[in-house]
Amino acid sequence: MRYQISCIGKLSNIEENKIIRKYIKRVRNKIQIIEFPQSDVEKEGSKLLEYSPKNSILILLDKEGENLSTNKLFELIKSYEMNNTKILNFAIGGPYGHGQFIKQKSDKIISFGKMTWSHIIARLMLVEQIYRIESIFNNHPYHK
Repeated sequence: MRYQISCIGKLSNIEENKIIRKYIKRVRNKIQIIEFPQSDVEKEGSKLLEYSPKNSILILLDKEGENLSTNKLFELIKSYEMNNTKILNFAIGGPYGHGQFIKQKSDKIISFGKMTWSHIIARLMLVEQIYRIESIFNNHPYHK
C-alpha cells in the first residue's frame, strides 16, 4: 500500500522537514506529500478532493475526528489493506480545519487529540505513525 499526505499550506525548507524526509526514506518512499496553497475552507476541500487519487481512501485529520491509539490506527490500515486498497490519502486542512463538504465526502476522520498542533508537527506525527505501522507489518522492532 502507498500513502499520500495532502496538505493545505506550503512549508518552507525548515529543520522539521529533514525529520519528515528521514521517515519517508525509512518506508522506502511509499509516502508522497502534496501541498496546496491556503484559500477559503470550501475551496481547500475541493482542491483536496480533486487531487485525491481514484479508488483511494480519504482520511481527514481533524480535531473533531476519532482519537485512535497506534494499535487502532494499525487495525484500520490493516483492514484497508486486506480490502486491497492501494492508496490511503491522509488530508491535513488549513488553519481553519476542514469544511463540511469534504467531511461528508471522506471515508474516515481521525484526530491526534484535542490539542492544537502546528501543520508541520501534524505531518511529522503522521509520517512517524505510518513508519511505526509499517514496522509492525514487517515485524521490525521499532514499535516495541
